[in-house]
Amino acid sequence: MRKLLFVLIVLFGKNLHSQEIPVKFEIDNLRNTDGSVIVSVYKDAKSFDEGIPEFRKTINKKENMENGSFKAQVLLPPGVYGLVFLDDENNDGAMNNSFIGVPKEGFGFSNFYLSGFKKPKFSEFSFTLTENTETLQVQLRYL
Repeated sequence: MRKLLFVLIVLFGKNLHSQEIPVKFEIDNLRNTDGSVIVSVYKDAKSFDEGIPEFRKTINKKENMENGSFKAQVLLPPGVYGLVFLDDENNDGAMNNSFIGVPKEGFGFSNFYLSGFKKPKFSEFSFTLTENTETLQVQLRYL
């Protein structure tokens, strides 16, 4: 009986801990409603530096526009994350660059606006997700 109780507590506790929380975000400066927004989720500096996200979600822009603002969410368990956003205007699933390497599509980060040309550090755009996390206001950059 004690073993059964122990197993139930472990299983129940694990399910509570892995409960997913919606990470809501809003983008007000999309250039148009063509294509989609790709959200790449990173859990640490190493994965960001290597360009290997935990997962990616592609979200249709037209279906998520509300009064000129793009509003959507991803579900994640509590933890530390950094989100990278791409305005994939042509729906090809990748950032398009000019022949000299300048991005042709908009991009942005959670809680951070890239004003220069240097790739940010994970610590500059990461956040701790809890049930009290507010909607992220994302500002895309177009070059």
